[in-house]
Amino acid sequence: MIDQRIADLSDKELENLHGNAIRLAQSGSPGQRSEAERLLPLIGAEVEQRSHTRSVAMADARQKRRDAASAARKSKAKAAAKA
Repeated sequence: MIDQRIADLSDKELENLHGNAIRLAQSGSPGQRSEAERLLPLIGAEVEQRSHTRSVAMADARQKRRDAASAARKSKAKAAAKA
């Protein structure tokens, strides 16, 4: 079933599935509406998890850049003090 594959979808595939589920929830047959309404919370949870994961990764990368810049400034200051 598609709900078991949601985590394996690419971001683009997940985006397409979300759009299709919204469309079918609004204008599909009764069976399609039911399935779309069942999938929408699962899709939403996956989108939220991916967004959170990206935010954490970006924050980590920013912190690493700050740490590297700080270390470079300290090294430069130490070298200037010795000169």
